[in-house]
Amino acid sequence: MRSPPFQAQLEMDSTSTLFADVVPLFPLSGTILLPNTVLPLHIFEPRYRQMVESVSEKEMVIGMIQPVEQDSKGLYQTGCLGKIEQLQQLPDGNYMLQLHGSIRFNVVRELEVNSLYRQAQVDYTSYEQDLDDQSLSKNPEKLYEAFRHYTEKKFIQIEWQKIEAIPVHYLVNILCMNLDFSCTEKQALLEAPNLSMRWEYLLTLMEMAVAETTSGTTSNIQIN
Repeated sequence: MRSPPFQAQLEMDSTSTLFADVVPLFPLSGTILLPNTVLPLHIFEPRYRQMVESVSEKEMVIGMIQPVEQDSKGLYQTGCLGKIEQLQQLPDGNYMLQLHGSIRFNVVRELEVNSLYRQAQVDYTSYEQDLDDQSLSKNPEKLYEAFRHYTEKKFIQIEWQKIEAIPVHYLVNILCMNLDFSCTEKQALLEAPNLSMRWEYLLTLMEMAVAETTSGTTSNIQIN
C-alpha cells in the first residue's frame, strides 16, 4: 500500500555532510544548477523517484549534471551538488522538489550500482571558491543593457523592477540557468572558473544571441 502524500519543509543542516564523496546523479540535458541558486524539479521517472526516496533518508543531496548529447549515456565531467530544500509527494507518487545549489564537482568515476539511478564518486577541490563570498565588483548597468537587448530581440516580456531588485551576483546565475542557450553554452557557463568569468561569458552569449536573432515569438521569463 502506498503511503499517503506528504509535504515537508526541509532546512539546511550545518551538521550534515553536504559534500559526500559519492552522490546520486540526475542527468538532464539543457539544465544546469549553480551555487546559491534554486532549481525546481518535477520527478516522475521511476528511477528518479527511487533516487528521491533514497536520498530523503540520507543526506538529501543530488548531483545535477548534463549528458554530453541528448539521450546519451555519456556525461560531462562537471556538475553541481544540490541540497533538497522542499519536497512534496504528489497523489500519483511523483515528486515536486526545490534543489539548492551548493558546490560544483568533477566526476572521478561512475560506480557500478544496483539502484535504478546512476551514482558517481566526485571531487570538489577545483571549486572550493564556490563557498566564498560571491559578490561581484561589476557595474550592473552593463548586464541590464545586454539583457534588455536580448529580451527585445527575443520578444521576451520582463518585469524590470523585479530584475533590478535582484543582487547582481544572483542575477548572473539565474540568467545562466534560464536563458535559451544551448547545452554546450550552458556547460561553459557552469564550468567558468569564477563568477567574474561567468559574467563575461554570459554577456558574450547574450550579445551573440542578439546578433544572430532575426525573428521570434513572445515569451515570458519567470524570476523566482
